[in-house]
Amino acid sequence: MFRYLVRRLLQMILVFLGTTFIVFALMFAGGEGDPIQNLAGEKPVSASQRAQLIEKFHLNDGFFERYWYYLKDLVTGNLGESLTGRDIGTMIAEAFPATAMLATIAILVTILFGVSAGVIAGIRRGSIFDNSTLVLTLVIIGIPTVVLAPLGQLLFGVKFPIFPATANNPPTWYELILPGIVLGLLSVATAMRLTRASVAENLRADFVRTAKSKGMPGRRVIGVHVLRNSLIPIVTFIGVELGSLMGGAIITERVFNISGVGNLLYKNLRLGDAPVVIGTVSVLVIVFLVANLIVDLLYAVLDPRIRYE
Repeated sequence: MFRYLVRRLLQMILVFLGTTFIVFALMFAGGEGDPIQNLAGEKPVSASQRAQLIEKFHLNDGFFERYWYYLKDLVTGNLGESLTGRDIGTMIAEAFPATAMLATIAILVTILFGVSAGVIAGIRRGSIFDNSTLVLTLVIIGIPTVVLAPLGQLLFGVKFPIFPATANNPPTWYELILPGIVLGLLSVATAMRLTRASVAENLRADFVRTAKSKGMPGRRVIGVHVLRNSLIPIVTFIGVELGSLMGGAIITERVFNISGVGNLLYKNLRLGDAPVVIGTVSVLVIVFLVANLIVDLLYAVLDPRIRYE
């Protein structure tokens, strides 16, 4: 177990370095445009202000020197400052709770509707419920978030105002229900199909037939043997989705005006504020890697046959 953890942590460091290097290269190595003037817009920037900012952000240094400065600051927990002088760690800390709440609602929607419907569809394979949910998930998967989010806002926020159409800053749980459902719908469809396939496969397994032949009640067979063995692919999917939802909520947060990490990333991409973009992506990569590590460790809890070597 200890050796496995050390190996996984080393892999996480390599993945983190590789990911941040690519993002850093995309934001800085191109060398096109003037980040300071992009930020100022049409306002003039004095020579002294320009020189001060260039020195502060090492804009005259080479690419690898700047990447080294970035890593050195990151090791000490310093994400640096934006081009406007704001502390990036504070900006992310202010935006993170809204995105975490949004991702939590999306994951709960996925588990409640996607996994539950998948279990029922897997047990009643070929039934009307099974066929109906398959068609419904096919339709949902075919609609991109860029269409689903404004459509949900129009229907349930404007035409039939069940939920608020936009969120305040900071948002409440109630204001995030509709965007959370929208964000979780694609995951619901995938989780439902994954659960259905996993349950159906385990129902045909030898250990299930053995349990039934011994006279074990059907509910106990489903609850103890089928569901437990079906959970591994579902937990993997939900763990990966949690990391993805934390960073992939850009469209949903923009549509519902949520001051989260996705919105922060979008605004600073438009402004060309590279330090904020790189700092935000770095935090999201860490969240994604930690979520994957937790999922890997849960495997042994769900299936005692799995050993970490």
